[in-house]
Amino acid sequence: MNKIIFIFILGIFASGNLFAQWGNGTGTLSSGNDGNIKWESKIIDIGDIQQYNRQEIIYKLTNVGGKPIIISNAKGSCGCTEIKYSKRPILPGKTTSILVNFDAEDPGVFNKTITLTMNIENSSQVLHLKGTVIR
Repeated sequence: MNKIIFIFILGIFASGNLFAQWGNGTGTLSSGNDGNIKWESKIIDIGDIQQYNRQEIIYKLTNVGGKPIIISNAKGSCGCTEIKYSKRPILPGKTTSILVNFDAEDPGVFNKTITLTMNIENSSQVLHLKGTVIR
């Protein structure tokens, strides 16, 4: 009888350990890491820029997690920003760039945002671009 109880308990622990290896209900094995990213900088201050000039800004991010990351959308806070990014998955350990072209039209201090939507836990990532447009 003790042998049967021991085997039953051993089976419960073994199956619990097996199911703990599965992801969050997706039916795929998990490496234990979520899609984690590391930004070179999320805030870029370009300083002074002449009115009506165009400035290219590059944000770099690295996938430091164990799963591919996909940027599904990018949106600027105004029409003065054009955003370019790769639609391909960012594999673990790889780095990608988000290019932002800023058209300096209105004189004065500015603080623009770029919102990226990704397939990670904090799916919205907000980048900041600031500076001063001078005449």
